[in-house]
Amino acid sequence: METKILPIENMSYKSSEIAVDDVSVTYVQTNDCTEDDGAQSITLSTRNNGVARFLNIKTEREGWSFENIEDLEILIEDFKRRALLNDN
Repeated sequence: METKILPIENMSYKSSEIAVDDVSVTYVQTNDCTEDDGAQSITLSTRNNGVARFLNIKTEREGWSFENIEDLEILIEDFKRRALLNDN
């Protein structure tokens, strides 16, 4: 039997399943010109609290700079893939 990795809310607790619950991904980019040299980071995370899945976005400074909305879409799509989130 093939082992499946599923989001915890889709798990049926069979021996062939492994659940993913908490997922956190931190993305890092070079700093914009408004701060000292270095890097800035943004963390996207998700967790099922037993009722529903919640998403959280956290930065370590005032914000994360995007040149265009497509850059944000790239981060979100990458996070969805890593966190096993689908469009449902």
